[in-house]
Amino acid sequence: MKKITLLFILCVGFTFNSHAQLPETFDTEIPATWAVFSGLNEEGPTYTWQHSNGYVLCQWESATAGTTAEDWLVSPLTPITTTTSLLTFDQTDYYALDYGSSYTVRISTTSQTDITSFTTVDTQAEPSVTNGAELVFSGYSVDLSAYEGVSVYIAFVLEQNNGDAWFLDNIDLENQNATAPNPATTPNPADGATVALTYDVDYNNDGTIDETDYAYTFTWSQNDTGDAPTSYGFKFGSTSEMTGLDTSTTNNDGFSIYGLLENTTYYWQIVPVNAGGSAVEAECPVWSFTTGSSLSVEDDLFSALVVGPNPVKDILNINSPVAIDDIKVFNQLGQNVLDVNGSIITNNQVDLSPLNSGIYIVKITSKEKSKTIKVIKE
Repeated sequence: MKKITLLFILCVGFTFNSHAQLPETFDTEIPATWAVFSGLNEEGPTYTWQHSNGYVLCQWESATAGTTAEDWLVSPLTPITTTTSLLTFDQTDYYALDYGSSYTVRISTTSQTDITSFTTVDTQAEPSVTNGAELVFSGYSVDLSAYEGVSVYIAFVLEQNNGDAWFLDNIDLENQNATAPNPATTPNPADGATVALTYDVDYNNDGTIDETDYAYTFTWSQNDTGDAPTSYGFKFGSTSEMTGLDTSTTNNDGFSIYGLLENTTYYWQIVPVNAGGSAVEAECPVWSFTTGSSLSVEDDLFSALVVGPNPVKDILNINSPVAIDDIKVFNQLGQNVLDVNGSIITNNQVDLSPLNSGIYIVKITSKEKSKTIKVIKE
């Protein structure tokens, strides 16, 4: 399905790389290895296949009376094997009404651009493509088993005259002969673990990184036995019933959820899926983990403060991502020998040249938080 945001979920970009040319998700562009052109009659030059918002589309347009506009999108040469003979993709059009468009998949074994070399292997009318709602994608598949053992060019051709558009995404080749995969392994977080949450990204786009952005990035591995999954069901929640989230993803290496709470136990389950079906859900373990307490964002930034050089002769540099309010320097007897207000600090530097050689404790304060560092003065 089309990549979406659900509840407090954020899927970090990831694709499987199990095939030479596919999958193609069109995340940023139509790759230069794909061909885009008009049909033999050269009708429909106004619009062609284009990239938009992580998918590709071709708009409808008017053709000369008695003809049809023909727009071609053709893959690079792609091998078809016994494990990659099911063409899958997500699709939709604009309108639920039927305006007479024809959507075809065609195959050539010899040329990417010679139209006469292509054979039509699948044809859809608009009622098959539409989901009855604008830009709601649905999955579709075409059997290419007749081409197993051959490399082919795969063409997606929109034919229409004042018809409808065609939107495509997530074009892939799957193993239609696969058996259902086995349960996933090596969960991260590990079952029963206590984990620290991260919050270095403004996940909810409210302009502030705070506790509402507390997140964790999940990973897991496909089972060493059985056929490989092509996607995963992901269930998550604060009880073992996991009612908080029930979605799917192709991403098993960087799947992040935000909006998590501190000191809370969560439960999650992965159900691998491929063309052969789903892993037996009852055999897929339900894992749990507990979140610990986290420092505030300011604490995290302040903890990154460093000073140098150390030992120092004269000028001590303070590399701090937060504003410094005050710096105090104490000798080994605990006496305050230097006090510098943050308002007079220039370039986060402190001049220690008036001090004698020896060991000092430098106390740096920011927003009622302080950090002490032992410094050797040469």
